[in-house]
Amino acid sequence: MTEFLLQNTHGSHFYMKTPSGHDIHVDASPENLGYDSAPRPMEYLIAGLGGCTGIDAVTILNKMRVNYDSFNLRLQTERSEEHPKKYTKIHVIYEFKGKDLPMDKLERAAQLSQEKYCGATATFRGSVDITYEVKVVE
Repeated sequence: MTEFLLQNTHGSHFYMKTPSGHDIHVDASPENLGYDSAPRPMEYLIAGLGGCTGIDAVTILNKMRVNYDSFNLRLQTERSEEHPKKYTKIHVIYEFKGKDLPMDKLERAAQLSQEKYCGATATFRGSVDITYEVKVVE
């Protein structure tokens, strides 16, 4: 079992040293006793999902020997209006730039991440409607 310790530093600001040795700060808006000094917890959830599937895609495409000029992820989200204000929809857009990119391999990398490898996506699956698409911008 891995333990994560968040220390309340002041107001709604928390600090954590991750098990991998990195610093994370979480804060809220002033109306929630925060100082607006760090990302919100729900933003970290989406960043975690994006990072997870992005790292998968990069790793898979590297193994497929696919080269591209750049790769970005866009995550479009919807949340419920009532508490708990959970995510109800997440749409992931894998956006690649480059010439003559093999669309079949780009789509396969996204599919493998979404359906097999990304633990963050698997954690959300069943409670959030997650969709994705692959785009090439030349």
